[in-house]
Amino acid sequence: MKQGLFLIISLFTATSYAQVSVKDLSLYYEQDAALCGGYDSVFAIKGKWKKLGDENTFPDKSFPKSDYKFVNARLDSMGDMLKATITDLSGMEARYYRNITGKAYIPGGPVPYTLTARFPDYYCNTNFKKILLADETSNLVYIFVNTLNWFLSKIGKWDINNDGILHTVYQLPVTNGKWKGMTVYEPDFFAGGATRIVYRAVVLGRNGKLPWRSLTQKQYLTSLKIQYEAELNKTIEWNGFSKNYSKRLKFINDYFAVADEKTLETPAVIDPKAGIWGFKGKFGDEENGGYRLVLFAGNKKYFDTTLPRYVPQLFQVIWKYNPDEKVSLHFKKQFEENFPLEKLKAMLDK
Repeated sequence: MKQGLFLIISLFTATSYAQVSVKDLSLYYEQDAALCGGYDSVFAIKGKWKKLGDENTFPDKSFPKSDYKFVNARLDSMGDMLKATITDLSGMEARYYRNITGKAYIPGGPVPYTLTARFPDYYCNTNFKKILLADETSNLVYIFVNTLNWFLSKIGKWDINNDGILHTVYQLPVTNGKWKGMTVYEPDFFAGGATRIVYRAVVLGRNGKLPWRSLTQKQYLTSLKIQYEAELNKTIEWNGFSKNYSKRLKFINDYFAVADEKTLETPAVIDPKAGIWGFKGKFGDEENGGYRLVLFAGNKKYFDTTLPRYVPQLFQVIWKYNPDEKVSLHFKKQFEENFPLEKLKAMLDK
């Protein structure tokens, strides 16, 4: 009962779901499917691939329309990769479209464009006791070209070297192992709610390099210290803030006193228990939810402006699925096992 379930997820008003915890959601998907003959009946429906019209929303105005054909040819190649990846459309349909959108990171630089593929699944509508195709879906693949889109979260402008120069600092998503030799990130785009929608992403850069640079421990702590000292100068003793910032500064000063220069030059990995602003004398590790802060290097030092603007110089592949729903897991399994990542990587700079 996907329509009913979406309502439950947002409002939690139906009594049959009122006590449902996230870990039990798979049971309710199973129970709903049983009203229409179970998942066997859902998987018996075989979908097809369908190409939708282009959605060229807000393309870079400096990119000539006469060159759209070169972009579309590359997007069509990516569409062919996906068709060869998701070959069993049992219980779902496949819809994909091309999109040229967004401004290039640098004037005259590589233009951003995207291939979006949606895989709406069939489900048992418990109101009608009939299998219907869902209007919305958790099953999606995005291939972003020459853009990181939603990938980086802006933290602010920091003086990381104590030289008065402010740098825009971003937060990377947490990592989750490897996929086909690439680091997997799990962006938390839309946290909250009763569902467990999972986003996974990999980033492919030209010459094996990525368009960001991690802040070192020294740069991170230097910036925090500058900000804490500035806040300390604004506070007065009776409001309690002075003591709070003095404690925070002590953690930083104590760490500087014991850490050697080699350690301070390693990437700062934020302890998720402390968060960016709560450093208490230790850093985290990426295997346990730690994450990095970075400077984005999407400039002429990274991108090759001598290449045609439609040439891919950066890929971000995102796939999204619902780990509690069997059709979604069927989609996820095929994508992760079959997608030709090396073939996509071979398109860089070509």
